[in-house]
Amino acid sequence: MSIIFERSEDELLLILTPERIDIQDILEILRKDEEWHISRTFTVNITHLRFEDDMLNELHFCVGKVLDEYTVIDRDVIGVDHDFYFANSVKLNKRHFVAYRNISVLAKIDHIVEKDVYIGGSDIKDHIPIETFELLIKKFPKTAELNYYANARIATIVKEFFPHTESCEEKFNKFIERQEKSLSSALQDDIQNAFKENAKIELCQFREVRANLLELLNRSDSVREEVWQKQIHGLLRLLYPKYIAGVREVVIKGVDRHEKRPDFLLVDANGYIDILEIKKPNVQILTKQSSYRNNYVPVRELAGAIQQIEKYIYCLNVWGTEGEKVLQKQLSEKLPNNVMPKVINPQGILLLGRSEQFNQQQKNDFELIKRQYKHIADIMTYDDLIQRIDNILAALNMEIRVE
Repeated sequence: MSIIFERSEDELLLILTPERIDIQDILEILRKDEEWHISRTFTVNITHLRFEDDMLNELHFCVGKVLDEYTVIDRDVIGVDHDFYFANSVKLNKRHFVAYRNISVLAKIDHIVEKDVYIGGSDIKDHIPIETFELLIKKFPKTAELNYYANARIATIVKEFFPHTESCEEKFNKFIERQEKSLSSALQDDIQNAFKENAKIELCQFREVRANLLELLNRSDSVREEVWQKQIHGLLRLLYPKYIAGVREVVIKGVDRHEKRPDFLLVDANGYIDILEIKKPNVQILTKQSSYRNNYVPVRELAGAIQQIEKYIYCLNVWGTEGEKVLQKQLSEKLPNNVMPKVINPQGILLLGRSEQFNQQQKNDFELIKRQYKHIADIMTYDDLIQRIDNILAALNMEIRVE
């Protein structure tokens, strides 16, 4: 017997092709206002019939309604007390309804739930992801498991009189262990495949990011600083995925009675705030010649940018809970409703200048400066940024190649 499902306009059709019976025999029963049972799971009558095809030996029954986002299964057809909704993106087939030995999957679920069930999609709060539902189907007991379980239950009762029956319990336990190992291995394979697919997507994204960054650097002199900052901010969001929002020039109350406007206020998924300052690549970072005791020291642009971030962070900390309320109003349209801005030891990110022409001593001195302020800010040049992207690309390539 073949069962397939098809969404036709606003109806879900079950298309039945019997093997050992002619559809006219079924129709004769239905026309007597009697019911017909399909795989011990579906119960239909003449009101469900939509189409008959003698040539193909097919009967089409309506077993559900197709709504805007979900398809709801007819309760009477599957004999349940709750409504079951499948996302319209889910291609339904027999295994979603019928398990081994013609066990009704939805009827079993119906016995243990207390409300309607949504499967797939994401619009409903307590929906069951389709991946979880597929896993549930995989875990439905098969014939061998049921036989082992029945033997083990009987052995538990009679082993006092028939000691050799204890082996049935051991066989059942070993069977379950094998099943769990097999399922675990399958899950690991599924997860690994998903990681590889995601890695391919990320690889394309970061390749595009690198190309865009190089193009921006080539024409940096012709791009206004405001436009430059917006474009670079978009690239940085991929490198710092923990941030869900980056809002430009948010007003911060200054301790010197002057308002502060950092380039970007970053907000992570929990509402915690950090600062992002973006300077153009032509900003000089270190003295061109070694000065004090053969050391390269930061020039005014770098020292000023660091001090600027320090002051922003200091103002945020002093502002405290009062500032959080003000920021909540400023950011209300930029953040999800359940994310509230929080000021707890903010950190800074500073991007400026180039370092590709640094000699080894300059690299060492610049690293020393970065480490000195590591508790306050992540300081990097555009060449550092390119190197980070290259490292990510190399790691993604390795992940994709792993078998």
